[in-house]
Amino acid sequence: MSEWMVTASSAVVLDESILQLWLFGHSVDQATILRLPTIQPPVPSRVLKSYITSQFRTYDMMHHYLHHPRHFAGQFMFPLSRSAKQHLIERYYSFDESVVREILGKKLNSRTRKDLDEVHEKTGVRLTSCRRQFDNLKRVMKKVEDAEGRTLIQDIEHQFLLPQRLARQYAHILFIADNKLDTFRKRLSCYQFSDFEYCGAILMQYWTASTMDTLPEFDPQLAQDVRDLKSLMLNDRAVLDEFRNRVSSSLLQSSNPPVMERIQNNFKVVLRNMLSVGCMINQQKEVRNIFVEITDKLVDAFMQVGWSCADMEIFYDAMIGEFKNTMSLTSRYRERYGSSWIRLVTGIKLASIRLYKQPTSQSILTRSFTR
Repeated sequence: MSEWMVTASSAVVLDESILQLWLFGHSVDQATILRLPTIQPPVPSRVLKSYITSQFRTYDMMHHYLHHPRHFAGQFMFPLSRSAKQHLIERYYSFDESVVREILGKKLNSRTRKDLDEVHEKTGVRLTSCRRQFDNLKRVMKKVEDAEGRTLIQDIEHQFLLPQRLARQYAHILFIADNKLDTFRKRLSCYQFSDFEYCGAILMQYWTASTMDTLPEFDPQLAQDVRDLKSLMLNDRAVLDEFRNRVSSSLLQSSNPPVMERIQNNFKVVLRNMLSVGCMINQQKEVRNIFVEITDKLVDAFMQVGWSCADMEIFYDAMIGEFKNTMSLTSRYRERYGSSWIRLVTGIKLASIRLYKQPTSQSILTRSFTR
């Protein structure tokens, strides 16, 4: 006699508005109060509460599966379409930029999680939601830190089935966290999550080694090349003078002469500050201050002389373009260090332009050219 196993299930109905309230960390009672005035035609409170309770129960049951997106995508307990599963994963791993800004660069450990009540107070995001977002970041970090054979973005996409846009954001957050880059100094308080996320992307693209290690590291060879360039360009008067004159000639075609004169008088300081930033990247303790150094020693310097973002871009482009034309620097050195110079200056240019924002205290700017 043949044996049969019959399984019956009903379709799972996902209500986006209720899902949003669940992700926000509201209780059933709170969600009922929030939704009741918006229901048309009106329904009794007890009916709506019963409906929300059912929705919340479904999401609570999915909660464990959503910690393992690939498993969730392949399970049959919840009869959902592939697109519905993908949507749930994406929504569950979404985050509030204000919340991530408060933990960006901190260690993803129990102590930081314990302090999430302060994040809740600063952002107004419910503590339950803050914890979900923190736990998601920690879960992604733990999953990818030992993986090999894929880039960080590729591995997040593969392991968590996230769309590329969201996977990129997670990658940049984890890069900043893994390198413990400081985002909490007073000078940095005017920047939002999007500013640091963009700069994290720039540093990953231009200043890390080209390997298949999942968590990219700053390129030690780039740092060594910058140290060599610092010696070659600052200690040889002929090289420094020719390079300054070439950059100045290029800038005079498009800049205000008085502004150009101020930069020319401080050209060596600006060049030294640029090279010093590049030398930091393979020194673990110093690289933590990379955002502070870029803003303090470069962005504020250009603000002090009244330059705009467009002026900065022209200046950095001239620095890139005139390096190869500086004949006082032998052709062997120009060929040897040309690509590293482009990587350094391009990274500084893009980060500086993004971080061009007035600090809260004007007195901060008075020190820029004296360092």
